[in-house]
Amino acid sequence: MSVRALLTAVLLLAVAACGGGGGPEPGGKVTLTWWDYLDHSPMADQAVGYLVKRYQDAHPEVEIRRTAIPRAEFDAELARAVAAGTFPDIAAVDVSALPRLAEQDVLADLTPRYSSWEVEGHFLEPVRQSVRHRDRFYGVPLRTSTTALLYNRDLFAAGGVAQPPRTWEELRTTARALTTAGRWGLCFAAGEGDRSTANFLPFLWQAGGDLRSVGGDPSVRALSFVDGVLNVDRSAPPDVVRWNDSDVEREFAAGRCAMMVNGPWTAPALNSAGLDWGSAPLPAGSAGSGALLGGEAWVLGKSGQHADRAWDVLRWLAEERDNVTEFGAALNALPNRADTVDELAWRWDPNVPGFVGQLAGARVPYGARYPEVSAAISTMVRQVLGRERTPEQAAQDGRAALEPLLR
Repeated sequence: MSVRALLTAVLLLAVAACGGGGGPEPGGKVTLTWWDYLDHSPMADQAVGYLVKRYQDAHPEVEIRRTAIPRAEFDAELARAVAAGTFPDIAAVDVSALPRLAEQDVLADLTPRYSSWEVEGHFLEPVRQSVRHRDRFYGVPLRTSTTALLYNRDLFAAGGVAQPPRTWEELRTTARALTTAGRWGLCFAAGEGDRSTANFLPFLWQAGGDLRSVGGDPSVRALSFVDGVLNVDRSAPPDVVRWNDSDVEREFAAGRCAMMVNGPWTAPALNSAGLDWGSAPLPAGSAGSGALLGGEAWVLGKSGQHADRAWDVLRWLAEERDNVTEFGAALNALPNRADTVDELAWRWDPNVPGFVGQLAGARVPYGARYPEVSAAISTMVRQVLGRERTPEQAAQDGRAALEPLLR
C-alpha cells in the first residue's frame, strides 16, 4: 500500500505540473509576473495595487509580483523582454502596441478562451476590435478612452455662445468668436509624435477618408480645415505644433483656451482648477462623426507557465463589477461594455457622457506597423500647420509614405 500511495502522489504531482499552466508551484503558490505603466498618479498606482491585493486576498494560492514601469520607459523595457524571452505573464499594453506584439509571436492567443466567454459579446464593437489582430483575440480590454470637445462654460456665456458646436462650420465660427487678446478659441496638441496623429485621424474620418485614401479629396479637406483654424483664422495658438495633451490641459485650465480637444484624463486637473467645463462629441464633418478609440489591454505572455491562472486574473478584472471603482475614477476610464455603459458607477464625473456618446462609433486604425504609419501622418499634419507644404502637397507626400506601410 505504501508503494501504491507513493506512485499516486507522484502521478498527482505530474498532473499538477502539466495541467495547462495553472497548477501550484512547490510550496503551494502560483507566482505570476505583472507589468504595467499605470503609476502615472498616486491614485492610479494605488488603484492598480488595490486590484492586485483584492485578487490575492480572494485567491491566497496566487502571488502576483507587480512591476510598475514609468510610461516613458515601458516600451523599451517591453522590447528588451521580448528580445530576451522574458515577457511577463500579464502585461498592460497600449492597444496600438498589441498588433505589433502579436506579430512578434510573444502574446498568447486568447481566441479559444473567448469562444466560451459570454462577456466577450458585451464589449462595444470598437473595443472588441482593439484587442484583435488578424481575426484572433490577443487581449482583454482594460482602460478604454477617446477624445471629445471640452469647453469652458463661463467663456461661452461671456461670448454669447449658447451651446458647443456640432459641425465643422460651427466649430470654426465658434472658435473665431471666442478668440480675443490673450485667449484662443480652440486648442489641441499637434506636437511631434503620435498625439498629432491621434487628433488628426478623427478629422480625416469626418471628411470621409481613411488611411488608405490619404492623398485624395477627404484628406485635403481635413488638412485644409486644421490649416484654416490655425493659419487663416488664427483661432488656435501657433504653439500647438509643440504641445502635447498636458500643455493643452494647462492652457485650458488657466482660461487661455475656450475649447480644447482632449481626453477624460484631464478631468481631475480641470476640477481642481475650479473650472466650469463641459464635454461634447467632436463636431461632425461632411461624412458625419468620428473618434479614435484608445486605451490599454491586458495581454498574456505566450510562454507563461501558468496560463490558466493568468487568464483567470484577466477574466476577474473584466467581470467583477466592483472593479469599476478603480477603472473609472482612479484610472479615468470609460465604460466599454454595452451592458454596463449606463450604470451610475461609471459616472465618476458629470462630463463622462460627453465622451461615452461617441464610443460606439469610434475607430481603431492600428496595425503592426502603426508606429511608422503614425509618424507619416504626424509629419503630413505638421508640415501643413507649420506652413511648409500646402494641404494638397502634404497629402500627396503622405500617400507616398503610407502606401508601402499599408500593403
